[in-house]
Amino acid sequence: MSSSKNNNLNGGVIHISEDVIVELARKTIQGIPNIKIPERLSAKFGIGRKSDGIRVSVNADSVPSIAVEASVLVKYGERIPDLAWDVQEKIKDNLERYTGYEVKAVNVNVQGIYTNTGDVFQVDLSGDDIANPDADYQDEM
Repeated sequence: MSSSKNNNLNGGVIHISEDVIVELARKTIQGIPNIKIPERLSAKFGIGRKSDGIRVSVNADSVPSIAVEASVLVKYGERIPDLAWDVQEKIKDNLERYTGYEVKAVNVNVQGIYTNTGDVFQVDLSGDDIANPDADYQDEM
């Protein structure tokens, strides 16, 4: 994500890095109650990109546009479609407000749920298993 994109204003050029857009989306998600960004094992050890869980694509046409893909965890007991819609709307509103770019799409991937005790039940990357199948979560919810 080292590339930057252009926006012509009054004869000048403004570059907004994709990393900046990822960080704006991350901060937006962190401000939404009952939603978390999943931590990848590589991120816990400081390996890989800080943007795990959020990807952006910027189209730098005459009217720049953004597409976002965000992976999230939802708190157990909450209505998933409502929270996913909130994530979409808030990311769209904030990115359009802070960048001036048009947001074409915000795709939200709900990868799992978490509980008040901190347990996370997350589908692995292959989609075959739940990451914590042996946990006794009945008592904690």
